[in-house]
Amino acid sequence: MKPDLDALGLAALTLSTSAATLLVPDLTLAALAHPAWSAAVSTPLLFTLIVVLRGRGRRGTSLERYVFAAFLALMPWVYVGSRLFTGGSAEWLWIELGGQLIFAALAVAGVRSSPWFLVAGIAAHGVLWDAWHYGRTPFMPDWYAVACLIIDVGWAVYAATQVRAWGARKAVSA
Repeated sequence: MKPDLDALGLAALTLSTSAATLLVPDLTLAALAHPAWSAAVSTPLLFTLIVVLRGRGRRGTSLERYVFAAFLALMPWVYVGSRLFTGGSAEWLWIELGGQLIFAALAVAGVRSSPWFLVAGIAAHGVLWDAWHYGRTPFMPDWYAVACLIIDVGWAVYAATQVRAWGARKAVSA
């Protein structure tokens, strides 16, 4: 019996989003100014957009691929913004800007070349970037690094299950 990869991907997307949401502390109006909180609020909105697209029969569209590229390109801005918001050394700012450059390049490559760059970039952001930041930075809450890692792994699994559909759509539109 062949596994339904699309169902597996959707389950990973849903479970990771739900699990990460449980790690977010109670929201206050003042907390919304911190970029980590903004990301915690916007991620379920992106999740909803993906579910709505799928519900309208738009699975595997270029719009979905662009959503994932934007997600990958904007993830590092949470770290850059947090560093700017709370302060810290110039060294940390350069590290965050370097990460921004790398992940934005992967997002562009994921749209222009192969969607596997999106999968690799999102997974690497979680497994390498988020995990590396945990307990190291004075400007990024640990709950965020863990929640982001969970989201990134689940969303990378989902993206991996959509690569064939994204590639087929691109081939048809070319």
